[in-house]
Amino acid sequence: MPHRRTAELKRSPAGGVPAKTSPKPDDVLVDGALAFGLPLTPDQVEAFAIYREEVIRWGAHINLTGLRKDLHIVRAGFLDSLSCLPLIPQKVERAVDIGSGAGFPGLPLKIVLPNLLLTIVEASQKKATFLQHIVRRLKLRRVSVVHYRAESLASDPSQAERYELALARSVASVPDQARLVRPFLRPGGLFLAQVGRRSFPDFERDVGFRLVDEFILPESLGFSDRRVLAFQRTT
Repeated sequence: MPHRRTAELKRSPAGGVPAKTSPKPDDVLVDGALAFGLPLTPDQVEAFAIYREEVIRWGAHINLTGLRKDLHIVRAGFLDSLSCLPLIPQKVERAVDIGSGAGFPGLPLKIVLPNLLLTIVEASQKKATFLQHIVRRLKLRRVSVVHYRAESLASDPSQAERYELALARSVASVPDQARLVRPFLRPGGLFLAQVGRRSFPDFERDVGFRLVDEFILPESLGFSDRRVLAFQRTT
């Protein structure tokens, strides 16, 4: 069961009606991560706090993400990204994140999986610059930010079938995402698709994937219609 904290109630000096305090972003993050079976370390919580502040700061000047407020970034950015964790095998060494935008889901996963070798592919120069900045700011190692269109990069022989894990949140429909990431994945590698709970992607046979697992996000975290699907490359 997800770990829950009781909201603190405060009274006004005049003895008014108790007011429920707003949850703190760090507490929401810690509790949410526990729901995925992940106890965050103090250093990881601090890294996410810095990341959150930088998303807000940069978002004031460039179209980085639609998430503008602390709790929105924590829930729809960080926790939504970390929901991929239950489906990631321990043996995974190399991952590619296509169209990462503000870094979701790749960078939150990298913060909690420091040994993961992560390549982020982003076509927007401004977003790629932000990603390079946050990688330096958080002192993340084994991360490469590639400013390139994924369709063009897929023809690079050095990228062909290089990765065991592929991510591509919201860049296209799930079948199109699968076609986009397939050249980067090794046979047997996993593509994680984040979709609505009632969404059932219809894969054509020539896509070369089969559904092998899924994870439904807990409604207690405010996700009423969200799940992660794990597709394995078959051909």
